[in-house]
Amino acid sequence: MNPKERMSSPIFRAVHIIYPIFVYFVAINLSMSLFTMLATFLGADPQEQYMALQTAAVAVTIPFIARHYQKDKNEPTVFWEHMDLEIAKKSSIKRMMNGILMFLGGAAAGLALNNLLILSQLEEISQGYQQVNEQLFSGGILFELLGACLLTPFLEELLYRGVVYGRLCDLMILDNDKKTAQGKKRERVSRILAMIISALLFGVIHMNLVQFIYAGVLGIFLAWLMEQTGHFYGALLAHMGANFLAVLRVETTVFSWMELGTVEFYAATAVAAVLGVLLVLGIWFLNKNH
Repeated sequence: MNPKERMSSPIFRAVHIIYPIFVYFVAINLSMSLFTMLATFLGADPQEQYMALQTAAVAVTIPFIARHYQKDKNEPTVFWEHMDLEIAKKSSIKRMMNGILMFLGGAAAGLALNNLLILSQLEEISQGYQQVNEQLFSGGILFELLGACLLTPFLEELLYRGVVYGRLCDLMILDNDKKTAQGKKRERVSRILAMIISALLFGVIHMNLVQFIYAGVLGIFLAWLMEQTGHFYGALLAHMGANFLAVLRVETTVFSWMELGTVEFYAATAVAAVLGVLLVLGIWFLNKNH
């Protein structure tokens, strides 16, 4: 088998999708271990400084994933040709409006999903989630904003939407040079499947049931936003919006009124869900005609 045939084989293309996730795992865990050892050596408590250490590990990992992202963008793949055509059709004003709507949409979706998971009581039985949640909100608001609201969404969107979703689309979408109706329908189905698979991988990476459900559902929404914008910035802003609202909820009293009673909690959940749907419709309407 010559190199070209080997690169086009199903096994190689599957590895091509999984490999960046492996790089992410190695880079972030190795960095985290080294920073934890350094913190211990300096006399700091790694548990109390978890978010600071995590933020540093994420910053170190970003260049490794950015390399895969840039390599994919520079290659004439079906996915990136489609993305380039989509973003080229949008004016600066439309891109800005997309960004605002998507940030708000991510915030509304994140709030509604979190509340639904609380109502399901899954959070109470998932020890893995409780441990992760305690770590995420143990390092002070500065690193929560810098890490959880900025660098971590950037890294995860770069990887799961920018690289993994793009490569899944290239694997699943067949050439449709003649732009037939059947070919377009097949391409839409392939993109939906790629959204679902990339979202499942995104959920699995969190390694607990609560975050698997949350990240899985949110991941489908984020991939759809990338399709709407023609760039991963839409997914990034929505992810930032969801995480920002989570930090705001824990570290401030802005949403304390939701905890006053069952009626207030249900009402807040319903309002967030309806607002999320309205924002999705607004994004779809804004981008349906170029």
